[in-house]
Amino acid sequence: MAIIDTHCHLNADTFSSRWQQILNDAQAVGVDHVVVVGWDEKSSIRATELASTDQRIHAVIGLHPVDVHSTSTLDWIHTLYHQHPKHILAIGEIGLDFYWKKTPQEHQEQIQYLIAQINIANTLKLPVVIHCRDAYDAILPILEKNRINQGGIMHCYAGPSHLVPRFVALGFYLSFGGPITFKNAHDARASLIATPLNRILVETDSPYLTPHPLRGKENNPTLLPLIVDKVQETLNISKDLLINTLYQNTIEVFHVKTL
Repeated sequence: MAIIDTHCHLNADTFSSRWQQILNDAQAVGVDHVVVVGWDEKSSIRATELASTDQRIHAVIGLHPVDVHSTSTLDWIHTLYHQHPKHILAIGEIGLDFYWKKTPQEHQEQIQYLIAQINIANTLKLPVVIHCRDAYDAILPILEKNRINQGGIMHCYAGPSHLVPRFVALGFYLSFGGPITFKNAHDARASLIATPLNRILVETDSPYLTPHPLRGKENNPTLLPLIVDKVQETLNISKDLLINTLYQNTIEVFHVKTL
């Protein structure tokens, strides 16, 4: 059964001439499919281009909260989806980021665009991929008030474990990446343990968040097995059960029959 990297950025410029070799190397270690996620119009177009070129790649398109500004337009999301409906699995990564954006005006703009993109996802009958940094208390009431019809993913979940049941109740799957391998990441592993097995996903978020023991080096989908191994160790379950469950969770969250 394939391991799937549910969130990576092979659309980043750093991978522009190497993405095919990285995919081949990833496949050699059991990572057969990757979900390439956009953060703005250009990167979303690139994600769909890659997905239309290689059947191992699937695209997610959307406007990242850090890239939101008052003149942002979202019309391109509809256009791009209708051009590539078979290759686009979700709207994302969207959400709130109060780490990089500090002012109340910036926060309000992010909230506005988050809700707008939730509405787009509901219109297109797609799930969402949520980015949340230093904003878990703010995002939960928004998600509870603006329900996402097709559910979605809390990407690289870094919130407290006591909030996990609330996200699960909203139909979310929680995705875990490199941080769960860090030596002092006790809170991240507590959140992993608190998440029902049938709601767990894995990701690299490459080129960021390289797992231990390779921190400081470039991350890519070939390193996903390090994260899977840490999940297995933390949950103390068999590798076969974990890999089979991760695959089933992935096709369920994206509402597809297979990848």
